[in-house]
Amino acid sequence: MHDASIPRRNLLFRIVSEIPGVTYGVVFLAILFSIIRPRFMSVNNMLLIARHSSVLLVASIGMTMVILVSQIDLSVGSVMSLSGVVAAYAIRNGMDLVPAMALGIVCGLVTGALNGVMVAVFKFDYWIATFGTMGIGAGMALVVANGETLAVGSAGFGWIGNGRIGRIYILTYLAVIFLTVMWFVLKKTRFGYNIYSIGGSEQAARLSGLNVVRNRIYVYMCSGFFSAVAGLMLASMGNSASPIAGADYSFDVIAAVIIGGTSFDGGRGGLFGTVMGTLLVRILASGLNLMNILPTWQKAIIGIVIVAILVADVLGEKRKRRRDMMRRYRDG
Repeated sequence: MHDASIPRRNLLFRIVSEIPGVTYGVVFLAILFSIIRPRFMSVNNMLLIARHSSVLLVASIGMTMVILVSQIDLSVGSVMSLSGVVAAYAIRNGMDLVPAMALGIVCGLVTGALNGVMVAVFKFDYWIATFGTMGIGAGMALVVANGETLAVGSAGFGWIGNGRIGRIYILTYLAVIFLTVMWFVLKKTRFGYNIYSIGGSEQAARLSGLNVVRNRIYVYMCSGFFSAVAGLMLASMGNSASPIAGADYSFDVIAAVIIGGTSFDGGRGGLFGTVMGTLLVRILASGLNLMNILPTWQKAIIGIVIVAILVADVLGEKRKRRRDMMRRYRDG
């Protein structure tokens, strides 16, 4: 007699196996911090975590796309700083809010295009190319701001970072919109298919007729765009722009994407895992802050936790591959 529960168990197993391992880490940390500090689960703290996660998530969307094609972008943090100070400088000198923010975004697009051309056209090593533009962006941000934090003083700019609709911050809505659009792009469009194809096998992608060079340039431009938007979001939170505001974000962005399950090998992963990775990084930072852990120790602890999660994820992936091989051997 056919057991109807077997297909259901198989379906449940597939669903559970596709959930990024970091999701369990997010749940564990949330429960742990809520036990240690009950106010961790307060509505206000959850809204603040969502707000701070929004900036990191938007920057991580572009990085996810870059890592999906098996490369990396080290210039994310400096682009964030540069876009913020460029927009702030323009507003302080009389430019309207929308053109000023557009100018900041153009900085990100130009940087992304430069990265893409160097890597895809001239075949520069992507570590060296993006490291170079990271230095250029950081230096230009200091030059534009003259080494100082630029106060914007714009009510509209400040509203983007601190305004709310209901009880939810505007930044959170923006992050959800960008996330939804890019999920559709990656899952439902030809461009998204090309990204996964190139990451899975560049040689096979070329043989199938994909324009790898053009798609890589587009990917880096997307990374520059989202880095610039994240920089504007970050600056709007304080209604001011610091030339070093994005300095720590390159590490956090890469960490969020990698612990979210997007592999450096390319072609595997996606935005759901990036969301979970972003939440883990921000939940960990919020919990440590509520426990009055010194900022100097917080970075070290976050780094240790991230390494532990990466090791556990790699070991889990190896076990999963062994199980799949054994299952194919039994079935074959």
